Amino acid sequence: MLHRLARCLVIVVVGAGLSLVSPVATSDGVPEAQAAEISAAEIVRKADEVRNPDESYFLRVEVQTSEHPDRPSEFEVSLLGNDKTLIKTVKPSRDRGRNMLMRGTEMWAYIPNLKRAVRVSLSQRLVGQAANGDISRMRWSGDYDAVIESQTERHWTLLLTANKTGLTYAKLRVVVAKGTYHPEKAEYLTATGRLLKKAEFAAYRELCGRQRPTEIRIQDGVRPDERAVIKVLAMEVRKFPASLFVPENLE
Repeated sequence: MLHRLARCLVIVVVGAGLSLVSPVATSDGVPEAQAAEISAAEIVRKADEVRNPDESYFLRVEVQTSEHPDRPSEFEVSLLGNDKTLIKTVKPSRDRGRNMLMRGTEMWAYIPNLKRAVRVSLSQRLVGQAANGDISRMRWSGDYDAVIESQTERHWTLLLTANKTGLTYAKLRVVVAKGTYHPEKAEYLTATGRLLKKAEFAAYRELCGRQRPTEIRIQDGVRPDERAVIKVLAMEVRKFPASLFVPENLE
């Protein structure tokens, strides 16, 4: 009788399509099926949507440094897509006219006393620990190939490797919050994995219709006392013609 009842229970369970095996979980307790729901490339794309409102927009940013905390620099930044940026220096007044233009991965800086533009790199220092590319090239998607290194119930950690030359950083390690896709932390690395800088994306508030980080806090990877904070003072969607992003507009 007991043997016949056990056989019936097996038939009912199998016939109902139920599994008596628990879902396999990753080391941090996240089910494998859940972990595979979204690709690394999609996570990066969604994190970019958090940081950037549209294909064409305007920023006014302030950069404070540990070297000169009482003398912040201020810039007006016009961006079209991921490959065209015009940066105009507002403060300090002595640096007005030292404007920059990015097209693709090429960048020029206009030197007023020389009355000409010179080539600079995206990785070259802008102010303190902030590089030119930290405010001129704002998107990771398309520039980097991404893999998920690890994850917890709340975050993904992704390794981004540059897929073209001339970018600000060869590699990044980025922590992105699940659910919101808010980037929270990043490590900026050399091609061999040596730490250059650490960054924190903070002070989230609503800009252009959604919550966005308004501060990027950057710390030198070797000299932790050397820091810079990039603050977004204003952000608005604007349409710019491609003709704006030419060397003639640097003066």
